[in-house]
Amino acid sequence: MMLFVGGQAQGQAEYAAAVTGHTPVPCATPEEALSSSAIDQFHLLCRAILEQDGEVNAFVDRLLAENPGVVVVSDEIGLGVVPMDPFERRWREETGRALCRLAAASERVERVCCGLGVRLK
Repeated sequence: MMLFVGGQAQGQAEYAAAVTGHTPVPCATPEEALSSSAIDQFHLLCRAILEQDGEVNAFVDRLLAENPGVVVVSDEIGLGVVPMDPFERRWREETGRALCRLAAASERVERVCCGLGVRLK
């Protein structure tokens, strides 16, 4: 597994594609993500799971078990002002915790800013 994170519109997907040879694609459902070689907008997938009353942690368990070689690209949504809306706070927290789990399991983790990657792991 490889994980690429960064702020909105910082070039994570393009950078990940150049590094890995896999073009990240947004996945609308967990099932799509489980069979994808490269997931784009992981943070929005987490939101979709929560909107359907699903469990992000359970999805991460499945992703780690069923698709351990996947490339994951996500925006960092935990920076900045904490949202007042309870759902928005939950989405932010659960996505951050999911990314921590993916980072721990990844062989490579990079933070991308302005299209440039900084290797963290």
